[in-house]
Amino acid sequence: MTTVTTTELDVLGALLAFDFIGFAQKSAALDPAGPRYGEAVGSAFGLAARRRFPRGASPEEIGAYVAGFLGSLEAGAEDFEPAVLEGLVAAGLAEDGGQGGGLTDPERTMQARLVLTLRWVRELGLGPDEQRELLEEAGRLTAV
Repeated sequence: MTTVTTTELDVLGALLAFDFIGFAQKSAALDPAGPRYGEAVGSAFGLAARRRFPRGASPEEIGAYVAGFLGSLEAGAEDFEPAVLEGLVAAGLAEDGGQGGGLTDPERTMQARLVLTLRWVRELGLGPDEQRELLEEAGRLTAV
Protein backbone atom coordinates (compact mmCIF):
# COMPACT_ATOMS: atom_id res chain seq x y z
CA MET A 1 0.00 0.00 0.00
CA THR A 2 1.37 3.41 -0.96
CA THR A 3 1.01 6.01 1.74
CA VAL A 4 1.58 9.75 1.82
CA THR A 5 4.81 9.06 3.73
CA THR A 6 6.04 6.58 1.11
CA THR A 7 5.14 8.88 -1.77
CA GLU A 8 6.85 11.90 -0.18
CA LEU A 9 9.99 9.91 0.55
CA ASP A 10 9.94 8.56 -3.01
CA VAL A 11 9.84 12.16 -4.24
CA LEU A 12 12.80 13.09 -2.03
CA GLY A 13 14.66 9.92 -3.02
CA ALA A 14 14.23 10.75 -6.70
CA LEU A 15 15.54 14.27 -6.10
CA LEU A 16 18.56 12.97 -4.17
CA ALA A 17 19.30 10.59 -7.05
CA PHE A 18 18.98 13.44 -9.57
CA ASP A 19 16.13 11.52 -11.20
CA PHE A 20 14.25 14.62 -12.32
CA ILE A 21 11.72 12.76 -14.45
CA GLY A 22 10.88 10.47 -11.54
CA PHE A 23 10.81 13.48 -9.23
CA ALA A 24 8.27 15.25 -11.45
CA GLN A 25 6.11 12.14 -11.86
CA LYS A 26 6.12 11.29 -8.16
CA SER A 27 5.50 14.92 -7.15
CA ALA A 28 2.32 14.92 -9.22
CA ALA A 29 0.89 12.28 -6.87
CA LEU A 30 1.20 14.52 -3.81
CA ASP A 31 -1.81 16.40 -2.50
CA PRO A 32 -0.82 19.72 -0.89
CA ALA A 33 -4.27 19.92 0.68
CA GLY A 34 -3.84 16.56 2.42
CA PRO A 35 -3.78 16.57 6.22
CA ARG A 36 -0.33 14.93 6.44
CA TYR A 37 1.24 16.71 3.48
CA GLY A 38 4.87 17.53 4.17
CA GLU A 39 5.31 15.39 7.30
CA ALA A 40 7.70 12.83 5.83
CA VAL A 41 9.82 15.41 4.02
CA GLY A 42 9.74 17.51 7.20
CA SER A 43 11.14 14.55 9.14
CA ALA A 44 13.90 13.94 6.58
CA PHE A 45 14.62 17.68 6.58
CA GLY A 46 14.97 17.71 10.39
CA LEU A 47 17.24 14.66 10.35
CA ALA A 48 19.46 16.21 7.67
CA ALA A 49 19.55 19.57 9.51
CA ARG A 50 20.71 17.94 12.73
CA ARG A 51 23.38 15.99 10.85
CA ARG A 52 24.56 19.13 9.05
CA PHE A 53 24.61 21.15 12.29
CA PRO A 54 25.31 18.45 14.92
CA ARG A 55 25.94 20.99 17.69
CA GLY A 56 23.06 23.21 16.67
CA ALA A 57 23.48 26.71 15.30
CA SER A 58 22.91 30.21 16.57
CA PRO A 59 20.50 32.52 14.76
CA GLU A 60 23.54 34.36 13.37
CA GLU A 61 25.07 31.12 12.07
CA ILE A 62 21.76 30.13 10.49
CA GLY A 63 21.45 33.58 8.89
CA ALA A 64 24.97 33.35 7.46
CA TYR A 65 24.30 29.85 6.16
CA VAL A 66 21.04 30.90 4.48
CA ALA A 67 22.71 33.95 2.93
CA GLY A 68 25.48 31.75 1.53
CA PHE A 69 22.96 29.21 0.31
CA LEU A 70 20.86 31.81 -1.48
CA GLY A 71 23.98 33.42 -2.93
CA SER A 72 25.07 30.09 -4.38
CA LEU A 73 21.86 29.49 -6.30
CA GLU A 74 22.21 30.10 -10.01
CA ALA A 75 18.48 30.66 -10.31
CA GLY A 76 15.49 30.60 -8.00
CA ALA A 77 16.89 32.51 -5.02
CA GLU A 78 14.08 35.03 -5.45
CA ASP A 79 11.62 32.21 -4.65
CA PHE A 80 12.84 32.09 -1.05
CA GLU A 81 12.58 34.69 1.70
CA PRO A 82 15.74 34.57 3.85
CA ALA A 83 13.83 35.00 7.13
CA VAL A 84 11.50 32.15 6.24
CA LEU A 85 14.40 29.83 5.37
CA GLU A 86 16.08 30.78 8.63
CA GLY A 87 12.89 29.82 10.49
CA LEU A 88 12.72 26.50 8.67
CA VAL A 89 16.34 25.70 9.51
CA ALA A 90 15.82 26.66 13.15
CA ALA A 91 12.72 24.44 13.28
CA GLY A 92 14.65 21.58 11.67
CA LEU A 93 17.24 21.82 14.42
CA ALA A 94 14.56 21.90 17.13
CA GLU A 95 13.06 19.01 19.02
CA ASP A 96 10.01 18.80 16.78
CA GLY A 97 12.18 17.37 14.03
CA GLY A 98 11.41 19.95 11.39
CA GLN A 99 7.63 19.93 11.66
CA GLY A 100 7.46 23.51 12.84
CA GLY A 101 8.47 26.66 11.05
CA GLY A 102 6.33 26.04 8.01
CA LEU A 103 5.07 28.71 5.69
CA THR A 104 1.41 29.43 5.23
CA ASP A 105 1.83 27.87 1.78
CA PRO A 106 2.54 24.16 2.27
CA GLU A 107 3.92 23.80 -1.26
CA ARG A 108 6.51 26.53 -0.67
CA THR A 109 7.46 24.90 2.62
CA MET A 110 7.86 21.57 0.83
CA GLN A 111 9.96 23.17 -1.92
CA ALA A 112 12.28 24.86 0.59
CA ARG A 113 12.70 21.67 2.62
CA LEU A 114 13.43 19.60 -0.47
CA VAL A 115 16.07 22.03 -1.75
CA LEU A 116 17.78 22.40 1.62
CA THR A 117 17.71 18.65 2.29
CA LEU A 118 19.33 18.03 -1.09
CA ARG A 119 21.98 20.63 -0.28
CA TRP A 120 22.75 19.09 3.12
CA VAL A 121 22.94 15.56 1.76
CA ARG A 122 25.50 16.80 -0.79
CA GLU A 123 27.44 18.80 1.82
CA LEU A 124 27.57 15.78 4.12
CA GLY A 125 28.69 13.55 1.25
CA LEU A 126 25.96 10.98 1.91
CA GLY A 127 26.11 8.20 -0.63
CA PRO A 128 23.20 6.04 -1.77
CA ASP A 129 23.31 3.80 1.32
CA GLU A 130 23.33 6.73 3.75
CA GLN A 131 20.58 8.43 1.77
CA ARG A 132 18.47 5.29 1.96
CA GLU A 133 19.06 5.14 5.73
CA LEU A 134 17.99 8.79 6.07
CA LEU A 135 14.79 8.12 4.14
CA GLU A 136 14.07 4.95 6.14
CA GLU A 137 14.57 6.79 9.43
CA ALA A 138 12.26 9.58 8.26
CA GLY A 139 9.70 6.94 7.30
CA ARG A 140 9.87 5.41 10.78
CA LEU A 141 9.42 8.82 12.39
CA THR A 142 6.28 9.53 10.37
CA ALA A 143 4.75 6.05 10.42
CA VAL A 144 1.29 5.87 11.90
